[in-house]
Amino acid sequence: MLLIGVLILLLAAVLGGLWLNRSTSATETEDADRAAMRVKNLTELQAADTNALTTYGWNDQAKGIVHIPITKAMELVLPAIQAAVNKAPKEAQP
Repeated sequence: MLLIGVLILLLAAVLGGLWLNRSTSATETEDADRAAMRVKNLTELQAADTNALTTYGWNDQAKGIVHIPITKAMELVLPAIQAAVNKAPKEAQP
């Protein structure tokens, strides 16, 4: 009878511990809030990056620094790169 009582108490302690662990702790709530803030910050950062890569605008008007769409920048730079490649001495053929 004593053995059965001890086993019941141990079982109750184990089940109680499992029940306490499944409840949402303050840390889990803080982690969820922090994750939501990170998702929001990432979305804002990606929107700013997309805007900077696809539009014309001022980066620093006082210094005269602008940004242009990346596709236009590549179109402007590509001829200079191709000219530099064409000017480079060709290696001797074996």
